[in-house]
Amino acid sequence: MVIPLLRTYIVGEGWVSSRDFLLGLAIIQAFPGPNFNFAVYLGSLATAGTMLPSAIGALVAYVGIFAPGLLISAGLMGVWSKLRSQRWLKSFLRGVNALAVGLVFTAVYRLWQIGYIDAEHSVGQPLENDAWWVVVTVTSFVTGRWFGLNVAAAILLGGVMGLVWYGVVKA
Repeated sequence: MVIPLLRTYIVGEGWVSSRDFLLGLAIIQAFPGPNFNFAVYLGSLATAGTMLPSAIGALVAYVGIFAPGLLISAGLMGVWSKLRSQRWLKSFLRGVNALAVGLVFTAVYRLWQIGYIDAEHSVGQPLENDAWWVVVTVTSFVTGRWFGLNVAAAILLGGVMGLVWYGVVKA
């Protein structure tokens, strides 16, 4: 849900190209852990056209992404210990969880709409325009969900299928 907003604010303002944004997103998705690391990548790229070193941009992005959550968490721990036993709050949080799942699916769909980049489509085109990318997506999902293929192997499978596409279409 944050990725489309980041794309709007970062790419739309011209700080990072659409291609660099999508490449960074693809790389960060291959690693375990939170996607907050993507902010550090974007922060370092945002300073590329300035006199500031990229490490400064990465540091500012790191502090900017982690500090608010840490401050809120530290400030609300006392209140949370009192409220977490309330039945109404548990029900409310289940609803928020359902809302978050819907927002994640919305974000994935929006990324689907801009996920295809190459020399002719440097700003991104919908993956549905080429049936092969639909096959790659479905194959990755089915092998991961129903056949238990781990994430790293699914990423490698998608890479191999991309190489097959390149060999057939571009060669």
